[in-house]
Amino acid sequence: MLECRNKLYPLSLSLLLAALFLVSCTSPEKAKAEHIARGEAFLKAERFQEASLEFRNAIQIDEKSGPAHWGLARAYEGLQRSQEMFDELRRTIEIDPNLLDAKIKLGTYDLQFAGRYPEALTEADRLAHEVLEKDPSNIDGHILLGSVLFGQKEKDKAFAELKRAIELDPNRVDSYLAIARFYVVTGDQAKAEDAFKRAINLNTASANAHTEYGKFLIQANRPVDAESELRKAVEVEPTNRNSRYVLASYYLFTKQLDKAEQAYQGLANLDKDRPEGRAVLADYYSAVNRIDEATKIYQDIISKAPDFTQARYRLCEIQIMRGDTAGASSQIADLLKKDQNDRQALLLRARLRMQGGQNNDLKAAIEDLKEVLKQEPNSRPALYFMAQANFSLGLIDQARAFAGDLDRSYPDYLPSKLMQMQITLATGDPKSALQLGNQLVDRLSRATPERDTSPQILAVLTGKAYVGRGVALLQTGNQQGARQDFEAATKITPTDTDPWVNLAVVSIAESKPDEAVGYYEKALAIDAVNFNALNGLTQLYVRQNQAEKAIARIDQVLASNPNNASLHFIKAQIYGAQQNAQLAEGELRKTLEIDPNYIAARSSLGALFANTAQPDKALAEYRKIVEARPDNAATFTLIGMLEDARQNYDAAADNYRKALAQDQNAAIAANNLAWLYAEQGKGNLDEAVRLAQGAVQRNPGIAGFADTLGWVYYKKGLYAAAADQLQKAVTLDETASKKTSARVSPTYRYHLGMALAAKGDKPGAKREIEEALRLGQPFADADAARRTLATL
Repeated sequence: MLECRNKLYPLSLSLLLAALFLVSCTSPEKAKAEHIARGEAFLKAERFQEASLEFRNAIQIDEKSGPAHWGLARAYEGLQRSQEMFDELRRTIEIDPNLLDAKIKLGTYDLQFAGRYPEALTEADRLAHEVLEKDPSNIDGHILLGSVLFGQKEKDKAFAELKRAIELDPNRVDSYLAIARFYVVTGDQAKAEDAFKRAINLNTASANAHTEYGKFLIQANRPVDAESELRKAVEVEPTNRNSRYVLASYYLFTKQLDKAEQAYQGLANLDKDRPEGRAVLADYYSAVNRIDEATKIYQDIISKAPDFTQARYRLCEIQIMRGDTAGASSQIADLLKKDQNDRQALLLRARLRMQGGQNNDLKAAIEDLKEVLKQEPNSRPALYFMAQANFSLGLIDQARAFAGDLDRSYPDYLPSKLMQMQITLATGDPKSALQLGNQLVDRLSRATPERDTSPQILAVLTGKAYVGRGVALLQTGNQQGARQDFEAATKITPTDTDPWVNLAVVSIAESKPDEAVGYYEKALAIDAVNFNALNGLTQLYVRQNQAEKAIARIDQVLASNPNNASLHFIKAQIYGAQQNAQLAEGELRKTLEIDPNYIAARSSLGALFANTAQPDKALAEYRKIVEARPDNAATFTLIGMLEDARQNYDAAADNYRKALAQDQNAAIAANNLAWLYAEQGKGNLDEAVRLAQGAVQRNPGIAGFADTLGWVYYKKGLYAAAADQLQKAVTLDETASKKTSARVSPTYRYHLGMALAAKGDKPGAKREIEEALRLGQPFADADAARRTLATL
């Protein structure tokens, strides 16, 4: 092996070898330096992808190069890859504690999380002091420490640090901008404006000063002055990309689209020969729904610069929004061929799979999202789509957990607010969901695209926000408002089926079945196998006594999709409505042959067996469900009810307890367990009271729950409380009977009569028990009622 050592050679040969050996020994250092230099140049030009490649190449040569890790951290910052940015910043200061700029940047980012994580403020404090110990005159160090002190409620000390920063360099514009931001946070608008003006007076040619002042004026609702300052920023420094971007975004935000287009064209012209420049203009066209123009530019970029992945990402988002599954799949395949761990490509594939709506598609999407979160645990879009995928699978607790992580890490993230509204709706609180919907729609109306919130994502969010708010309006009785929101959603996301399906629901509520059919068919024109549309349409036909029409419609779709489990499930529901148990069972078995994990089908099969007096078969199906989903509280409840009916009270109680272990709000399990404790002596009566009270508190309008609580009180000898609850049960039962034409329960009147008798009201007791018997309906306690009546 050749080594660099001092040897004696003839003069000419020694000079030649020395030159060769010198290149061999210094080339790695030289190559590293060249990679870092090119990376810094790319950073300056805001070409973050290329910069990241250069810095990674430098790190491959020298893994302990502080400047390379520092550069990579800033590249990741530009790419909005926050977790990797944090990792690189920490690695930078670990390798080279003297890179003070890296410490300041890490401390500044820590401050953003200080409101939620006290340890972040402590870390920022430590970094600020380390910087100032190393360099007491570091201006940014004093500004960081001032911000930390403000977070620690040390307002006077914070202001003193900011003043110290200005004293160190009275002509530094950024120091006055920091002072201005300090006054904005403290609510002193006049002093904030004065600081902005002083920054501008120091350097009238500072684009940053004019831009920051313009942002302040926007927040102060002074649009004329704001526009003037933003325009000045571009005038004094025409090549400043940030200033041009802010001006263009302002025009887009204020819907001044002619000016916005000119501003985006000006921004694009800064890099007109590079894909980044043309992508800026394409992003604008996409934002204003000029999709064809955007698509053409993205496709042109890809043809000329196939390695510019941002264009592929954007084009793929458009294709997903338009329902172009083949086109989106092709783009994703190309991206993953180059990098199988490309997180953005995995996110896009997850979104595409979620559009399918099938359980298997959703589970595959979750696997993609798991990989994204493995690489970046705090990825905002991954947490959102993970919550959404679990929500679509009906896994509400898992969805709530991911949504909680999302909201804790990103409290201002709009998708998080959407997820909260959807979960709130799913848990039966439409009034709260409506409040969340109003807030979200308002915020989305003022939102503009960002690097990680593309125009397509904003459109999807807005469409879903209108749908969610519309559902809340419908559930609170505002059919007209709901219709308006659903119609708005069809214009924002025309390829989304949800608005059309919900318009059909409104039409049904307004007794307009023909109109509902039309809306369902519009949804099916977008997605021929859409479950909600097909299920809604066929059930509508069934309610109109047109079951044959329902069968024909589902068979039409099955002809092209014979292995779609959901279609067979829908057909089973039609046969079930016709009370054709044999054909319903056949379709449910076909469903499970295609997808053995189709929980709804297995549950329906269990219910079919239960309703046809085949409890053993029903229990077998339900037990298969809990094997696959041991967290499924509803299935444990169903098993408990079957065992209860078979008088296997110990097994029933055990399964009710299992249901409550999975979901403490499982009201039916709580009610039935309380009944077993009271009536069959399977538990403590005090515990029975707690269980029954919880069920009534969560469901005050259910007669059966009030009856259970009343009977538990009766068993405990609390006769006055028992009579009160049992009277509520009778009243609720009569009210429900008038609305639904269902029979009233003789058991509830018998129980009320027993409570009245126990508290000494014999006339009242006689009246209620006589009424129970007069109803002429068989009930378990009829003989006991006659015996009691004979004693009154």
